[in-house]
Amino acid sequence: MVSLSGYFFILSCCFFFHFHLFAQKQTTQRVLTLYESANRTLPFNPEQALSQFYEITRIDSNFAAPYMRIGQILEKHLSKSKEAFPYYEKAVRLDSSEIAFKPIYEILGKYYLSKGHYQTAEKYFRGYLKFPNPYFPIKKSIERYLSQCSFGQKMVAKTPNLPISALLQPPLNSFLAQSYPVLTADLNTLVFTGFNGDEDLLVSYRTSTGWSSPKSLSDSINTNLNEGTCSISADGQTLVFTGCNRKDGYGKCDLYITKKIDKNWQKPKNMGAVVNSAGWESQPSLSADGHTLYFSSDRQIGVGGKDIWVTKIDTAGDWTPPRNLGETINTTFDEIAPFIHSNGETIFFSSDGRAGMGGFDLYISRLSDEWSVPTNLGYPINTFADQTGLFIAPDCQQAFYSQQMSMVEKTEIEQSKIVLCELQLPDTLIELCPKAYVFKGRVMDSETHQTLVAALTIQSLEIDEPHTSEYSTNHLGEFLSVLPKKSKWTVFIESNGYYSKSLVIDLAESIQETDIYLRPWKTRESEVLNNVFFRIGSAELEPISEIELNRLSNFLQKNSTIRLVIEGHTDDLGNNEKNLILSQKRAEEVVKYLIKMGTSPHRLEAKGQGATKPLLQNSSEEARQKNRRVTWRVIE
Repeated sequence: MVSLSGYFFILSCCFFFHFHLFAQKQTTQRVLTLYESANRTLPFNPEQALSQFYEITRIDSNFAAPYMRIGQILEKHLSKSKEAFPYYEKAVRLDSSEIAFKPIYEILGKYYLSKGHYQTAEKYFRGYLKFPNPYFPIKKSIERYLSQCSFGQKMVAKTPNLPISALLQPPLNSFLAQSYPVLTADLNTLVFTGFNGDEDLLVSYRTSTGWSSPKSLSDSINTNLNEGTCSISADGQTLVFTGCNRKDGYGKCDLYITKKIDKNWQKPKNMGAVVNSAGWESQPSLSADGHTLYFSSDRQIGVGGKDIWVTKIDTAGDWTPPRNLGETINTTFDEIAPFIHSNGETIFFSSDGRAGMGGFDLYISRLSDEWSVPTNLGYPINTFADQTGLFIAPDCQQAFYSQQMSMVEKTEIEQSKIVLCELQLPDTLIELCPKAYVFKGRVMDSETHQTLVAALTIQSLEIDEPHTSEYSTNHLGEFLSVLPKKSKWTVFIESNGYYSKSLVIDLAESIQETDIYLRPWKTRESEVLNNVFFRIGSAELEPISEIELNRLSNFLQKNSTIRLVIEGHTDDLGNNEKNLILSQKRAEEVVKYLIKMGTSPHRLEAKGQGATKPLLQNSSEEARQKNRRVTWRVIE
């Protein structure tokens, strides 16, 4: 949105000359004398001059010059911008050819563009261009505003049947301003920038009855300076935010990072001179795994204005020098507020340098080998107001963002000027945003149900499209992983002193929650290798089994003193003797693979059990499938 403060201007002394010329032709000598007297009063006593100009309009209501002066005094000296514009309009209506009024056309065009009155704004912008020899930089801006007027009219004319944004209900939106909402991937934790004297990071939690009352995110993060425009990792354990005018800063605003250990956020650290510059860095967006960071910066080596940049964590754990996203994304104007979706391949951002509806519009781009040409999100998601600070849920169904109060439906939250909103995304946008899936849960002791600190490795079972992610639980045994597509995934969980466990998850829901129980090492107890497969009726391992067996091999390397027995099991179909032989051969095949991967032979024993130890009664194909398995257990 074009800010009203941007319309303030100081009339040059040549204005007096121009006014004097046309005044002689359009009014009496008496009125002209009064007008020049009011002009002399203006620098010393604007309010007295205002009364004089009002008096002149009562004497000669067709004299254009005093209306211009009244508008200037109301806007510049008395901060009554809204009251000024009718006087500006009357001035140009009374004398549309006066070149001294040329700046008014730009001012009025911006004002009506800021209100979404595209046709009226277009009239004034074209009025500016009718004067000869317009100043080139202003002419370029006017042409851009005209393109926004045209684009805005086309978007509004489509009148799509889309849901209107809704305010997040109390106790949210209780501050003077709140903006840039971000959420954890499970949508249960909301962090945003709140302003109530200074900017702080606030947090609210989803409950069974709504959102909890916002509170300070952490005393180790919030200070008496401004903290804002943050990004939180999908699991809620890493936070990057903007801090301005700090002693340890490299520029006006820098990016800071902190991690959550147990329940507490650690003291934030400046991300350093590799990421920050002598310019302005702000509005960060972390990828779901916390390893890639997008942000906006006005550093001098960009495309122009504010650009979007990206940095990644390298193999040594350091952030790489930021890379500009290039001219496909960035323009010579401003690109701000990037948001990288949980799928890792869709970015949303705000720009005032593209065909839009006025001010900052929201755009979307997809990453293949390169970023695609950005697409405007359209009306009514975009309006004539500024749209910034967008967060899209992993399932691409729901959006959270901040909006100026004048653009949303009136409610009891009248005191807020900038508020938090939510919106169900239309199908046309969902198609551009591939869905990501959330896998979350806890790891616990199977006997005591105490939570455990554990390591999880999640790997795709699709050999052609490998994808591996590693996570650790927090102090509560909780984990949260964002997976980029609907597929079968193998999950390998290990914790010191416990049998490692493997699972196969077939994502069906947007958010899938599972509690995982690990059993402490005990003789005679075994764990199933869920992801080890053989060819039918054979001891030949399927290639996909290597994922699971490699994890078991790593487990043996980490626990170099333990010995394992590998046991093969079959169902009850067929000859018992043949089943026993087959189960023995399958156990031996697993042992051979582990030896090949570096485990000493004396630490492994193979044993076939045939159909003698079923998990379930062999009464169905599903039960028989579970009974056909390979297990392992620690032996003394």
